[in-house]
Amino acid sequence: MRAGLFQEQRLHLSLTKELAQAIELLQYSTLELRSFLHEQSLENPFLEIKDHKFVRTPKQSRNGETRNWIENIGKSSETLASYLKAQLHAFPLSAKRRHILHYLIASLDEDGYLRMEMKETAALLSLSEEELEEAIQFLQSLEPAGVGARSLQECLLIQLQRLPVRHELAERVIADYFTMFVEKAWKALAKQLKISISNLQEIWDLIRTLEPRPGSHYAAADPHFIVPDLIVTKRDGEICVWLNDEFLPEVIWNHAYEKKVADQQDEQIEWFVREKYRQFMWLTKSLEQRKQTLVLVVKEIMKRQKQCLEEGLAALRPLTMRDIADALNIHESTVSRVIRNKYVQTPFGTVELRHFFTNSLSAENDNEEASAAKTKELIKKLIEAEDKHAPLSDQKIADLLNEEHQIAISRRTVAKYREQLHIPSSAKRKRY
Repeated sequence: MRAGLFQEQRLHLSLTKELAQAIELLQYSTLELRSFLHEQSLENPFLEIKDHKFVRTPKQSRNGETRNWIENIGKSSETLASYLKAQLHAFPLSAKRRHILHYLIASLDEDGYLRMEMKETAALLSLSEEELEEAIQFLQSLEPAGVGARSLQECLLIQLQRLPVRHELAERVIADYFTMFVEKAWKALAKQLKISISNLQEIWDLIRTLEPRPGSHYAAADPHFIVPDLIVTKRDGEICVWLNDEFLPEVIWNHAYEKKVADQQDEQIEWFVREKYRQFMWLTKSLEQRKQTLVLVVKEIMKRQKQCLEEGLAALRPLTMRDIADALNIHESTVSRVIRNKYVQTPFGTVELRHFFTNSLSAENDNEEASAAKTKELIKKLIEAEDKHAPLSDQKIADLLNEEHQIAISRRTVAKYREQLHIPSSAKRKRY
């Protein structure tokens, strides 16, 4: 082997810091971008962030009524824990009992259930299991009815026992035959209890009036507000898309501070100012490029999902990220970054961008394709209109979709979509 110097030309891609920043900005949502810009202002002393002053005027709704956007925000300031603790003041409790109850209240999940091991909790609080059970019984006597239950069965039973008019048969069924009842093994259950199936149907209707999640009506935490990244409207048949930049601060170069620093006439300071100005220019360029890319991609999405602007998500057509990427001559990963955690405000509501992409199913008529979202909507409508005494089986739904809408899917696919819609099987939907 011989050592030597050789010249060789090569071409290779390198991801610069600025290019990485531009890619990163593209996937930021509006709120994430706000945080990023404020962080940049801390690193660059010449970078000034100027927040917009929001001035909201009442808007006209479709029926002509004047509404303010703030009225659409719902918030319950009272949590389940605060509501329960407020009730404790009405009882002469010892300090120990109050401490135990506060611990149990803090252990409730967002649905109002106690998910704990009795032995471990009793040992932790230095109590016997009997004393802990007494405290739980006291908690379950508070409002809302069903709070402090350790299972759905116990939750429903507590509510039944607190009804103004007790239903002894319903209490017995839930207490002793809960599994058979919810699995709708009603023929065997009716024979065992020597009652008619119509009696079980009455109990079922009563149970449906109860609250399976007693803590769900109380605020678990401060609500999270969604700020749409883009706004889409339809004017004179044309789709208009623009960036919702009123929530984004304005990025400004502080010339006054630059002049003050430049007066020092130091080479290192001059180099520092030039470097920071280069970073500023690249940031503004990246922000403008982000804006153009977002608007371009969303405009193409809306162009292909034009019917949704009039009929909502039920009118979705099959669409993939590759379709958008090919149409705009960009990479599929760029489309993926654009739609990540982005929301768009449309005439039918604020929707996450990813919901406009849906898989296709084969349709036999006119070589059209039906989207999975549209098929789910059709399944939902068929089940809503069915005869509850003879509900449609998954195979029957598949046959109706093929006959009435020319959508050819299997029974298995119907079952999968039905489960995704949280709709029970035909046996559990049947009324007697």
